[in-house]
Amino acid sequence: MRKLLIISLLIFIFIRVDSKAQTTEEITRPYTFIRDTLNYLINDSALSGFYKKLDELQNGTRDKVVVVQIGDSHIQADYFSGMMREQLQRKFGNAGRGLVFPYRAAKTNEPRNYTTRTNVTWEAKRNVFPKLPLPIGISGITIRTYDSSAYLDFYIQDADSLNYAFNKIKVFHYKAPDAFDLAVTDETQTNLAYINSRITTPDFFTTEISLHDTTHSFQLHMIKSDSTQFQSMIYGVELENSQKGLVYDMIGVNGAMFAHYDSSVYFVDQLVSLKPDLIIVSLGTNEAFTKYFNETEFADNITNVITKIRAVLPDANFLLTSPPDGYRYRKYKNASVAKAVAVQKYFCEHNNAAFWDFYHLMGGYGSIYKWYLKGLAQRDYLHLTKAGYEIEGQLLFNALMESYNKNRVQ
Repeated sequence: MRKLLIISLLIFIFIRVDSKAQTTEEITRPYTFIRDTLNYLINDSALSGFYKKLDELQNGTRDKVVVVQIGDSHIQADYFSGMMREQLQRKFGNAGRGLVFPYRAAKTNEPRNYTTRTNVTWEAKRNVFPKLPLPIGISGITIRTYDSSAYLDFYIQDADSLNYAFNKIKVFHYKAPDAFDLAVTDETQTNLAYINSRITTPDFFTTEISLHDTTHSFQLHMIKSDSTQFQSMIYGVELENSQKGLVYDMIGVNGAMFAHYDSSVYFVDQLVSLKPDLIIVSLGTNEAFTKYFNETEFADNITNVITKIRAVLPDANFLLTSPPDGYRYRKYKNASVAKAVAVQKYFCEHNNAAFWDFYHLMGGYGSIYKWYLKGLAQRDYLHLTKAGYEIEGQLLFNALMESYNKNRVQ
């Protein structure tokens, strides 16, 4: 009986994992409103550099490839980006969980695939409030404390068949004479590393730590070692292992627009430290839902963000994804989404970036209601459910891999 139970469990696990590697036709078969023939990348020649690096990763001449996805509330929960991470890492190797942030300390929703805790109340700022104090860095959110007894707990969960234990920690934090030092400990309070926040070299924003053993958790403690120290600001933490493979970093902020990332004072400077090979930008929903959507202003904001990033990361490739369909105030279909999609497509075709048109793929104008009826969209007729975002992730992965296989260097 026990043997039968074990075999049955293994079969269940196998089916569950295998079900996440389906063809576009298999994914869309239950949903006739999804236009599966539109699941392809536009201007995909813009990704040739990224594809070459994937080839090098597979043939052993490169150790790591990094993908960064930047977005809004469609991304912050990490369902869409989480599916992309899992799929890409199953194919190209798992080099680590990537960027995480203590969202709970900032009083906002956190991805369900990791947990953070703290013992104090932190001051927080999201990039959607540019006039508030606090500089914004890599995560689009910054937290600050004046309490030297503060600590942050991080616990990372594994995904199906993917072990996210890590032995490399990169802390994005405030460095200055008045900044608290930081201590990294394990769950038994054993010291793993000490960070002197007054040392601003070799990098002004980050400190990298290598551990002897892999772990799924750690604590980050604020330490006052000098009378001049009175504050600490945390911008994010990147977690990796020593294996060859792919790292997929997610940056998502509820309500964010291109203009918010453009005005984030340290965002681009800290993005450099992630060393991305591919940058996926999934924005546009919040612009399309403003009262008076301005296509020229939207195009300018896209240009500003991509230009700034390219100035410091000239070798990175770009893939923009369209926002999904959505209703205004849960009642009215929104024609501005299609206008935003057209602006994004035009930008990509004229600025060496690839584009994935999820809006028309999902069914176009008014299709969010059909997704809702199938349990794939939420009652606000704006956000997808976990299942909906995972389908979106599967579809983008398939489109990306179809393009990669078509264009890869032989």
